[in-house]
Amino acid sequence: MGIAAGAEADHVAVEAMVKARNEGVDVLREGPEVLRRAATHNRPLEMALARRTEVASDHEPTDFPTSRLPDYPDVTATPANV
Repeated sequence: MGIAAGAEADHVAVEAMVKARNEGVDVLREGPEVLRRAATHNRPLEMALARRTEVASDHEPTDFPTSRLPDYPDVTATPANV
């Protein structure tokens, strides 16, 4: 699947979820089913969802909240400390 197909799948997925939300669907609970229904009409989304089940998410996260950043010294140059 190329970049264009991935972009199309993303677009269709977002549109399906927004439409479902606007229709009062609980997208947190029913989101996967919304995407599966949308994928029946869009081959790139169908392929993306099928591939997603093959991907393991067993890696360590590399992002963390900024509140956990270490305190760095102030290194800005001002006339007083230049």
